[in-house]
Amino acid sequence: MKKSLVYVSLTCLITGFVWSQDTRPTIAILDFEGQGISVQEVQTLTERMRSEIGSTNAVRLIERKAIESIMAEQGLAQSGCVSDECAAEVGQLLGVQFMINGTIGKLGDTFTIDVKMFSVETGATERSVNATHKGDISGLLTEMQILAWEIVGLQAPQRLRLQRGGEQDKPTIAVLDFEGRGISAMEAQTLTDRFTTAMSNTGRVQLVERGVMSEVLEEQGMTGSDCSSQECAAEVGAMLGVQFMVNGAIGKLGEAYTIDIKMFSVATGAAENMQSVTYEGKVEGMIVEIEIMSWTILGLDPPKDLIKKRRRYAAGDVADGGGFNISLPLLGGLALLAGGAYYLLQPEAPSPLPEPPALPE
Repeated sequence: MKKSLVYVSLTCLITGFVWSQDTRPTIAILDFEGQGISVQEVQTLTERMRSEIGSTNAVRLIERKAIESIMAEQGLAQSGCVSDECAAEVGQLLGVQFMINGTIGKLGDTFTIDVKMFSVETGATERSVNATHKGDISGLLTEMQILAWEIVGLQAPQRLRLQRGGEQDKPTIAVLDFEGRGISAMEAQTLTDRFTTAMSNTGRVQLVERGVMSEVLEEQGMTGSDCSSQECAAEVGAMLGVQFMVNGAIGKLGEAYTIDIKMFSVATGAAENMQSVTYEGKVEGMIVEIEIMSWTILGLDPPKDLIKKRRRYAAGDVADGGGFNISLPLLGGLALLAGGAYYLLQPEAPSPLPEPPALPE
């Protein structure tokens, strides 16, 4: 018992010296109370929350071993310390500012999670969050991760919210507004939106909504057009919690448009795919090229209808609204045909009158 007390004292002394330079709040998490589920399941789920809270980097988290040592000194098990009074007492012994505890219950095939963070000094509740999950208990792992962010006052990353929706098998991607070169920012944003919509229609990825990305950029004092470098895009991607970022540029040079798009890994910075197109023609045809690139950047074959549209625009026989364009050679050919038809349809000219006979002398 003395060895345990010495261990805790040394741990607190060392961590206190290190934490004196750190202004983040100190927090300890007790194993949640289980209602209708086993102690082992509760411990597993509590540990998932503990790990995820550490990943937020928003607080200083006490290790489980230090908590167990204190509890052992008091002759308690974590599963037996379910009241706020007990949690506050443990928090005082640990020297932390806040404690987190909660309950996980089951009613039929529905699970409930209630989490509370309160001040050790005053006992006042700092924040409380909850979730309801219907289905297999394994789904609670994602719920615990999401609640870990919310209990410390942060929004859960997009990847976790996508997992909650059952889309965890699809890669998560965020698309930054393309940089405009020779076109206005509004035009570049419109073309980016078309690209994003077309990429979503592939059904192969999960995309971050524009509103979510705007919030992250605003927190950094930026807009989408300000974040054109790969370094900035990677930083935003890390804050969003996505696997891949897409950025690019659309330029105009004379009558030609250039489109350059890149998709890269947020974790490694390595390029997954790059696509470039030079297009000259109607704006509608460039939009088709944008839609095709939303497929090819993912390594997918574009739908046949998009390929047909591209061919028709390339041939110059498509106009917006279903009409057709007439190229100069075709116009000349039609003119010749019209002239020939005019000549053939004219009435036949009468033959000249015969000369009168010569009079006798």
